[in-house]
Amino acid sequence: MELAIISDEISNDFEHSLKVIRELGATSVEVRNLWGKSVVDLSQSQLEELRRLVKAYGLRLSNVDSAAFKTYLHDEESIENHLSMLQRAVEISRYLDLTFTRIFTFWWEGSLVKAMPSIVGALQRAAEIASAQGVTLAIENEYSTYTGTGEETARIVKQLRSPWVKVLWDPGNAFFAREEPYPEGYAQVRDNVIHVHLKDAKVIDGEFRWMPIGSGDIDFKGQLRELKTLNITASLETHYAPSGDKERGTRESFAGLLKTISALEG
Repeated sequence: MELAIISDEISNDFEHSLKVIRELGATSVEVRNLWGKSVVDLSQSQLEELRRLVKAYGLRLSNVDSAAFKTYLHDEESIENHLSMLQRAVEISRYLDLTFTRIFTFWWEGSLVKAMPSIVGALQRAAEIASAQGVTLAIENEYSTYTGTGEETARIVKQLRSPWVKVLWDPGNAFFAREEPYPEGYAQVRDNVIHVHLKDAKVIDGEFRWMPIGSGDIDFKGQLRELKTLNITASLETHYAPSGDKERGTRESFAGLLKTISALEG
């Protein structure tokens, strides 16, 4: 397992984020938003600068993240725009020698069973775009979409039946979707996980809150023990920002992550 950090969980100043990531000891960076833009909106010269900086700081680029299919399933015009967004994410992934990119499964509006045919139809089109370029799609379980849990995500992957569609597992999102992330949720997607986002959470006074790794209610000892055996990258996406300070939150959470890993090795 290789450790990464999503750069904008530290700062929109990409070079500053790289400095912090290197200082903390992670070996990879995941890119979502930088320099005030989504990664899919970067110019060619900005992509070249991105690649130059990652190399200059001795890091590896794990993947780029678009917001593809964070839209409503009934909005056909928006879906076409998101397919174009995905096309750009795939092109950027190819240019940066990456093997997969992240997608979602539409904002939740009701029953997954009723929405399933439409979701599968749209994502089959997405899989055709990606597979034509040799890029895999990783569905992130996101609690505000139709697939917040491992169980729901597994159902979509099973319906798609495509070797080009895998899973980006996020135990924190599963927790917010009221699933026990580990071992229950993870067991549903284990065989298809190619990337992981790490963030902890707990319920305080009836409110769901993000926490540093190891300070929440997710069984990260069990989760990390199993992830350590896999040849994948796990990216810190803490969402925990005390007093709005994202860098401080990332530093605290990465320290908690290393402490939890150290306890497994002790």
